[in-house]
Amino acid sequence: MGEIIFNSPHLSDRSMTIRKSELYFEEIGRSFDAWASPYDVQQRIRLINAMMPRNSLSLSSLEVGCGRGSISEQIVPKVAHLMVVDISGRLARDVGTRLNVEWRKEDACQLTFQDESFDLVISSECIEHTIDPQQALAEMARVVKKNGSLILTSPNKIWYPVLWVSTKIRLRRFSGNEIWLFPFEAVRLLKKQGFRNIIVSGCHLFPWQLPFAKSVLPFFDRFGRQLYPFMINYGISGRKDG
Repeated sequence: MGEIIFNSPHLSDRSMTIRKSELYFEEIGRSFDAWASPYDVQQRIRLINAMMPRNSLSLSSLEVGCGRGSISEQIVPKVAHLMVVDISGRLARDVGTRLNVEWRKEDACQLTFQDESFDLVISSECIEHTIDPQQALAEMARVVKKNGSLILTSPNKIWYPVLWVSTKIRLRRFSGNEIWLFPFEAVRLLKKQGFRNIIVSGCHLFPWQLPFAKSVLPFFDRFGRQLYPFMINYGISGRKDG
């Protein structure tokens, strides 16, 4: 699928532009599993678990951008009810069917749920692949109930130059949207949406692909709350004011 023009009135002016395919992970199919790093997924799951509300077993939950379900598998036993959504209806259906949970095809930038529909919204490595990460995050915040929680992980924009170089020299061959936010941008947006008790942490102080990195990185990850401004991935959670 190539690039398409996207001019929805629901998106900000900066989104009225050429839109790259957001079905990239569907298009590459099962080969994505060969590209994904179990170590990276494990560290992001660690961030999410650390930010889960203590009463998660009683919460209705939504995962935005479920992809192939690596994060979904970890969420299912920790919540009362889970719905998985993805811009790829096929991926959402596959994950929902496999995990026996509700699923729906949804655009993160234009969620069709009513305001304050879920106690908990979780999204991992999704917003940066949308046409407008800030709009996607605002939409996730919108559907969180009062006193509910939002948990998000995403790449840190401070590392974007490394991504750009690796793409140019074809070390990384991803061809979809790559629009990253700084952690402070995500915090600022959540505060604007009425979220408090915001916590930010991180993982990957340097690329895990480097030799011996996986044996060293877990030590630095222990200090994610202090080092997240410099880490490749950050996790953020907040509670919506009642």
